[in-house]
Amino acid sequence: MPPQIPSNQETIDTERQNMLIYNQLCIEAEQEDIKKFIDSSEYKMTYSDNGFWYYIIEKGNGKKVRNGQIVKIAYSLELLDGTVCYSTDKNRIKTFEVGKRKVEKGLDIAMPLFAENSEAVIIMPSHLAHGVVGDRKCIPARTPILYRIKILSVK
Repeated sequence: MPPQIPSNQETIDTERQNMLIYNQLCIEAEQEDIKKFIDSSEYKMTYSDNGFWYYIIEKGNGKKVRNGQIVKIAYSLELLDGTVCYSTDKNRIKTFEVGKRKVEKGLDIAMPLFAENSEAVIIMPSHLAHGVVGDRKCIPARTPILYRIKILSVK
């Protein structure tokens, strides 16, 4: 009896299973990198149910951030190795409407944890940041990122 040639569906199922395994390994590697960073840092990070880590440096005494509000933040976006990819200066403050997905998903969903004048550190796995392709400039594919933020205003 000649060997059976796998059907197209069997090939697709095998490829899908291989991709699932690969993606799971990538997620586990990212989580390990994040854990190592947190363990070696001075921050006592809190894990969010949304999948990111955060530490509030300064609680802030202004308006609480809510979806639909416009926030202005000063920030530094870094890789976990300390490489600064982007940051604000006096002329480039990040302004966005919370909940409208105009920034990284992790930053967008983290904002309601804070109030005006808050300072915080947020660590996002790649699926909440720049995903499987990175930003094609400074942030590599499948890379967790760290935001250092100060919320300057909430309107």
